[in-house]
Amino acid sequence: MKEYAYSVDIPHPAERVWTLMNDYDRWPEFAKPMVTGISIAEPGDETGNGLIRHVRFKLPLGIQGTSIETVHDVEPGVGYTYTTQSRTVGKLRLEKLGPDSTRLHFEEKVKLNWPFSWFECRLAKFIANYNRKTMLNMSQWLTDHPEYPD
Repeated sequence: MKEYAYSVDIPHPAERVWTLMNDYDRWPEFAKPMVTGISIAEPGDETGNGLIRHVRFKLPLGIQGTSIETVHDVEPGVGYTYTTQSRTVGKLRLEKLGPDSTRLHFEEKVKLNWPFSWFECRLAKFIANYNRKTMLNMSQWLTDHPEYPD
C-alpha cells in the first residue's frame, strides 16, 4: 500500500469548490486526461453518505480502468472519505482561508489488486501526480467559468 498527501490553494470560495467536487457530470471536463467519466450507482443519503460511484479512468499504456468507490463520513461543505473495492482510501477536506480562498487537502492510501499490484509503486506515483493535476485543473476550471454554479 502506497500513501501520499498534498494540499492545494484554490482562489475560490469553499462553497463553489464543494459544489464542483460533487458535480460528477463535470469531472471529465477538469479531470482529463485521467478521468473519462463518473456514473452514480447509488446516490446515498441526503448528505451523500453511502453514495456509490463508478469512476472510469486511463492508466499508462492506454489501459482503461474502473474504480467502484463508496463515499462516507461526509461533512457537507467540508469533505468526505471514499473507499474503493480494492481498499484504496482517499480523503478530501476543504479549509476556508478567506471568503474567496480555499485550501484543499487530499490524501490517499493506494491499494491495487493483481495484476496491477505488481506495479503498485509506479502506478501510485502516476495516480498521485494526476490527482494533484486534477485539483489544479479544478481550480482553473472555476476561474474559466465564473458563472458556475448558476
